[in-house]
Amino acid sequence: MKIGIVVGTRPEIIKMAPVIRQCQERDIPYFIIHSNQHYSEEMDSIFFKELHLPQPHYNLGVGSGLHSNQTGNILIKMEPILLEEKPDVVLVQGDTNTVLAGALAASKLGIKVGHIEAGLRSYDRTMPEETNRIMTDHISDYLFAVGPNQHKILSKEGISADKIFTVGNTVSDSLFQHLEISAEKSTILQELGVTDKSYFLVTAHRASNVDIPSNLKELLALFDQLHAKYSQTIVWPIHPRTQAKLKEFNIEVPSYLKLLPPIGYLDFIQLQKHARLILTDSGGIQEEACLLGVPCITLRENTERPESIEVGANVLVGRNGDKAVAAAEKWLAADKFSWENPFGDGHVAETILDIITGTETAKDETIIARNESIAVIGMGYMGLPISSLIAQAGYSVTGVDLSQDKVDAINRGECPFDEVGMPELVKKVVSQGFLKASTDIPSADTYLVAVPTPHKDNSCDRSYVFSAVDAIAKVAKNGQTVIVESTISPQTSLAVEQRFADAGLTIDVVHCPERAIPGQTLHELVHNDRIIGASNEQAQQKVKRIYQSFVKGEVFLTDLTTAECVKLVENTSRDVGIAFANELAEVAQELDVDVYEVIKLANRHPRVNVLTPGPGVGGHCIPIDPWFLVENTKAGDFVRMARKINDERPAKVADQAIELLKSVNGKRIGILGVAYKANVDDCRETPADAILEHFVKNGIEVSYHDPFVPTWDCTRIESVKEIDEWADVLILVTDHTCYSKLDINKPLLNTRG
Repeated sequence: MKIGIVVGTRPEIIKMAPVIRQCQERDIPYFIIHSNQHYSEEMDSIFFKELHLPQPHYNLGVGSGLHSNQTGNILIKMEPILLEEKPDVVLVQGDTNTVLAGALAASKLGIKVGHIEAGLRSYDRTMPEETNRIMTDHISDYLFAVGPNQHKILSKEGISADKIFTVGNTVSDSLFQHLEISAEKSTILQELGVTDKSYFLVTAHRASNVDIPSNLKELLALFDQLHAKYSQTIVWPIHPRTQAKLKEFNIEVPSYLKLLPPIGYLDFIQLQKHARLILTDSGGIQEEACLLGVPCITLRENTERPESIEVGANVLVGRNGDKAVAAAEKWLAADKFSWENPFGDGHVAETILDIITGTETAKDETIIARNESIAVIGMGYMGLPISSLIAQAGYSVTGVDLSQDKVDAINRGECPFDEVGMPELVKKVVSQGFLKASTDIPSADTYLVAVPTPHKDNSCDRSYVFSAVDAIAKVAKNGQTVIVESTISPQTSLAVEQRFADAGLTIDVVHCPERAIPGQTLHELVHNDRIIGASNEQAQQKVKRIYQSFVKGEVFLTDLTTAECVKLVENTSRDVGIAFANELAEVAQELDVDVYEVIKLANRHPRVNVLTPGPGVGGHCIPIDPWFLVENTKAGDFVRMARKINDERPAKVADQAIELLKSVNGKRIGILGVAYKANVDDCRETPADAILEHFVKNGIEVSYHDPFVPTWDCTRIESVKEIDEWADVLILVTDHTCYSKLDINKPLLNTRG
């Protein structure tokens, strides 16, 4: 693993500092490319020295200039460096021309791009930064979103969920890492002759505020209003761009404005920390003010950091002096400020590198015991990951499974299936004695059921859950708790409660549906929000405590049946959306239009997000959960119709492949990809099964290629080249990354568009 780190401005250097340090601590090979996009030594390399960072390996010397020239020059100078260094990933942070150019250069060369601060949107396209953000996000492979707002924005824009990681912002790492040292080393307050909370702090450099004379004068008038009311010193470390514009427009600055040349990061932290309030048009400073607990007035009409407003730490005023005074009155009337920090816990860089290197959640630190035992029944795709995470949190976990081979493998510290990060995590928790496996259910403080719930005749087969419950009843004691993680039909939890009652036990039954996908199971189990349903508050709080030992998302409490419905509704919503896309494909075919073009253009509307059609729906959730939701209800015809459309889709695309085969007088069809989703080995409910069945019924000879699936229901061919030579027609069913640039000679039916 080799990482390229691209920076160009002061905020990028500061926010990349924790990433650079993590690379150093982990001995990960890396190199730094610095575009020198800034205006001066003070705005630039001073920060490498001050933060004790290694000097950049490459300085591009681009300097300031027009956006297109600056971006183009960075591209021209960066490409040969990337060709020589051959990094596995290039990391960029923020929204500057350097960020866009770095992402473009890497993407064009087939190098993966990681964008830190992905998903930020101001929805103001007059800001060049907005264009840079959007373009960078849509060519990135790892999108490190600050919070849920950005995650939703990226999903809405059609970016695949498996590329989006909600991690916080490295601004929190950098600020927390340097806060104490800045207090020790900075003498800026003494030099300026100001004391704690005796001044306002200003930064302003946005083109919309300083490049137009009337706007810059309006900004100064705003400061006049504040000073007239509060007679407060206003400290302004002035950006070279703003300084140049004041000179160009021949604007005099009033004496109460204490202008400073650009200052170092440690000094600036102290200026922020001790300011009475901060006025800024910078996105990063909105975050830092929030983290430091200093109220912020933003000199813009919009912000890409809405979290600071949502938690009550920030207010937008534009250049309106009356609004600024009103905001200041509100802030200054309060004795103290207290709001939730939405920007990270100071360990964001660690999480980013964990994700990139595939070691997330499997760190080597010694686990601290909690002296509480949990038995997890079912060591499958969800049971073993959840067991391992609970064990890593310090609980003594026994994983229970009927398969002796699986039990033996786990006790050897081996993961019996392919999942990112699981081999390291299982080895860690087993070796430290926090996870063991058994075919028998032991007596424990808490029990967790994670057994399969297959569908049978379009309803939930609850027999595995009930068998697990009956087995638990033989060893459980009154007052204990049983958590059901298995996906179940509504009111199953009530039936479980009754089952324990029938056995003479008073057991708290809790439902906490798993919400994760293969390929990213560990990350999603840690970072996704969780729902806990229970009949009483005591059980809710007990289970919340267990989950909060490893879950970084929010935990929501509700009743049993609501919790059961939540996951079913989530997947039913997706199923209905897919059904619409698949039905739209049929409509478009009859109308002789390109369905993908229709969808692309329809999705240009900000409130529209049509999915793309495919070969059907696979996996253990989306094809099944809708049936669970409506199995005992009279309502739900729309849900049942969506299931019918998606169930019929594989046969329809198979017919299209057969027609293509007839057009070339062929006899053999090669299937590319048979897993139910890209880049995993999971074939549960894969649409490839129904497609194969349709081919066999029509007497067609079939083989398949899938690098993740070694055995399936027909002959496997080892390489794309070989299956291309063997087949008369190819059909792409699963969009594995390896199929993104196919070099084939035979006709191809691409069911993924």
